[in-house]
Amino acid sequence: MRLSRSGFLLLALSTIVGGINLRAETVVYVSEAGEKQIAIYSLDESAGTLTRKGELALEGAPGAQALSADQRHLYVAVRSTKQFATLTIDPRTGQLAVVATAPAAGNPVYLQPDKTGKWLLAAYYGEGLVSVSQIRPEGIVEGEPICTLDVGPKAHCIVTDATNRFAFSPHPLPLNCVDQLRFDVETGQLTRNEPPAMEGAEGAGPRHIKFHPSGKWAYVVNEEGKSVTHCDYDATSGKLTRKATYSTHPVGWDPANGSCAEIQISKDGRFVYASNRGHDSLASFTVDLDTGTLTELERVPTVKTPRAFNLMPGEKFVIAAGQGDHHLALYRRDPESGRLKQVQTLAGGKTPVWVTGLKLP
Repeated sequence: MRLSRSGFLLLALSTIVGGINLRAETVVYVSEAGEKQIAIYSLDESAGTLTRKGELALEGAPGAQALSADQRHLYVAVRSTKQFATLTIDPRTGQLAVVATAPAAGNPVYLQPDKTGKWLLAAYYGEGLVSVSQIRPEGIVEGEPICTLDVGPKAHCIVTDATNRFAFSPHPLPLNCVDQLRFDVETGQLTRNEPPAMEGAEGAGPRHIKFHPSGKWAYVVNEEGKSVTHCDYDATSGKLTRKATYSTHPVGWDPANGSCAEIQISKDGRFVYASNRGHDSLASFTVDLDTGTLTELERVPTVKTPRAFNLMPGEKFVIAAGQGDHHLALYRRDPESGRLKQVQTLAGGKTPVWVTGLKLP
């Protein structure tokens, strides 16, 4: 098809104005704990490539990350200094800057803003705590935590449900449970629900939890059990009911080897993904949208010790971080089938432990 001169000019202007490419860029933030920095990458979706474009040095080793609701800030758990760092995101370039730090209740392994953006919830593996800190209206985490709750050893994660009235914190063995908490959005206080926990499957060791977009189910990745547990969810009472548990490993794999780490759910609710450390793979399942039941889809090889992985904005790509070999793996994802195809592996900084993607405006 031939374009007229005016059509050609219109097409050119739609992509470049004043030398600035208007095609939205996806930036990727990786916590490099061994380097005490956040690495910044650019994802070229057309070429299917990651390119490093910079890094931001921190006072200590970064871990978990979370974006603010307006995507203007990145919150980072700086584990070795027991702090929360608030980073601003340049909307033009995706570059980061530290604007504030605030004390945590210990060494935070997981954090998540609540649905209002007023509170930052965190979990502490070593201390066996969960906490809530205040986020100022301009998006900065401020002051000591206003709530700290002793929930027992190895609290590994904390998330709120879609109603923002309840929060959940998984524990691997020996507690082998998921705490069920009430969350007061006005005061930021956490209290025990009744019953206070859902027991994990035998030997499972719940590590992380994600809620299905429908709000009807939750899925727990089990560290020691190397499995995913499907739970029914009652949003009125804030209670989970365990339904079924599915192995993330192939038949014949030695159950004494490896452990699971992270879990993700596609926004359409049709696919669940989990990372296998030791087997060094990403396992995927299809979701029955009537029942929440999982069916094994595939396992794809990945980088060594994939502690962290994430779906990128638009969900056409997945990135896994190899804590064991300091590499990143990039996959194209077929949104219809849910299958992954590895397209790039590249070396990064030491000990990558978290991955977050952001589409620039």
